[in-house]
Amino acid sequence: MRRRELLAGILSGAALAPLAGLGGGAKAQSRRTAEIIDVVERFGFVGDGRTDNYEAFHRLADHATQNRGGHYVFPRGVYFVERFRTAPHGTVDRRQVINAEYLDCDGLALMGHGATIRLNGRFHRPATPGPDGLTVGVHMATFMPFEIRRCRNVTIAGFEIDGGNAQMTRDAGVNEGYAHLIALNSCSDVLLEDLHLHHGQVDGILLSDEGMMSNARPTRACRNVHLRRVRCLNNARGGLAPLQVFGLLAEDCEFSGNGFPGGRYDYHMPGFGVDIEPDRGNEGVDVDTKTGNLEFRRCNMFDNRSAVLAAYVHNFKGYCRFIDCNTRNREDANHIIATWPGEGILFQGGEHDCGPGCFWLSWQGQTGGTTILRDLTIRSSHYFGMLHAFPENLVRVENSRLIGTHTDASSGHFPFFAADPGGGRRNLFANTEVFIPAAHKDRSQPFDMEPNFHHTDLIGNEYRTDLAIEGEAFVRVYNPETCSARNERFRGAFPGTRDTFRPFSSEAHDTRLPYSGT
Repeated sequence: MRRRELLAGILSGAALAPLAGLGGGAKAQSRRTAEIIDVVERFGFVGDGRTDNYEAFHRLADHATQNRGGHYVFPRGVYFVERFRTAPHGTVDRRQVINAEYLDCDGLALMGHGATIRLNGRFHRPATPGPDGLTVGVHMATFMPFEIRRCRNVTIAGFEIDGGNAQMTRDAGVNEGYAHLIALNSCSDVLLEDLHLHHGQVDGILLSDEGMMSNARPTRACRNVHLRRVRCLNNARGGLAPLQVFGLLAEDCEFSGNGFPGGRYDYHMPGFGVDIEPDRGNEGVDVDTKTGNLEFRRCNMFDNRSAVLAAYVHNFKGYCRFIDCNTRNREDANHIIATWPGEGILFQGGEHDCGPGCFWLSWQGQTGGTTILRDLTIRSSHYFGMLHAFPENLVRVENSRLIGTHTDASSGHFPFFAADPGGGRRNLFANTEVFIPAAHKDRSQPFDMEPNFHHTDLIGNEYRTDLAIEGEAFVRVYNPETCSARNERFRGAFPGTRDTFRPFSSEAHDTRLPYSGT
């Protein structure tokens, strides 16, 4: 009884946690007074790390579906699932291995309290030729313990889920399939808390509609989802995939190492920390709402193939915000792709080490979108470092530091604002420090770098270099017909200067040639 009383107290505190701060004003999750069910006692789960719990997961899911919810507790242990899927997704024949589906619940709590779910990934996914001669994948995929559809007032807390991908192998070209560790389709008022989701075959968490499982239109996107202290690490495709969701708040979460699952499986493109790429944007026809009102606070995205992707811009609305988040790139050229229509996308605070990657400030053409970078530190050795190259998207960079980390001589633009936002608008690049390092350790050779601006107001920026010699080492290019420049400063061995500050008048045009390498 003491254990049950303890679990009841923990459960009630987590289940009633308010989803504060989401777009539209999320309410606290109301819960019916219900029995707290120990899944070991009721459904025959065995947490010894060896026994196959496949049937037990289905008994649990069936019970929750039949009762339209319930409160279920997993005692501490390792709950292994040996069986894996070989039939196409959507198969309902129970003679086949199928996912554990929770349908149409209202008030569903799945509590781990230190429990680990371990999926069997010790199998090979072979390729087969498709009708057009291209290689396609077979249906083999890991079992999904939590496929939750059309449910509301959902809490999942306290689990570690090991997707088994580190032991999996596949032929080249096999598609990724549908094998997420937690899949929420058309769900609302959701709390995911204290989770460690790793080595999934696809993504740690999917937030979507039922478009892949239903021909009914319009489908319903997820709404009001709250992630708190969730870690999605080393999944083969990605950490968090908020594809169709309106209202998401992620606090103190980590999405790291995704696209680097280890073992011999390799990865599926794009290998992201967070990938916001809605499947549908035809609001009212294909889906009831576009994806929008997403906010990430104090989240870390380290050493993914790509940190953040926000693409397919016409499928977004509302806002997207990253507040005091930190990112670090291992090897991908597309470190962050930040484009959003409606109220725009904001990156405020934090450090972003792009490595060899680029901080894209726009991706596709759109109308009225704004990308804001404020109070950031950005490090990059990419040619561009920061690139704004697609029209109709307005960019504002303020009070930030853009630091070149190049170790070899290179050429390019650092940064490069090439796009015209249209409508007579101008981008803003203000009160930002740009540091371009020398190419050699003895600081004797400069980079051929040209910060290049079009349709931009330049205000109060400082351009620095640690180059030790004077000469044609640096050029800042802008078009005086489409730009203005006020109180620009230069420090270091720039042409005609020696470690001095000097103003750059708004009427002048910098015509100095960049370093030519000859």
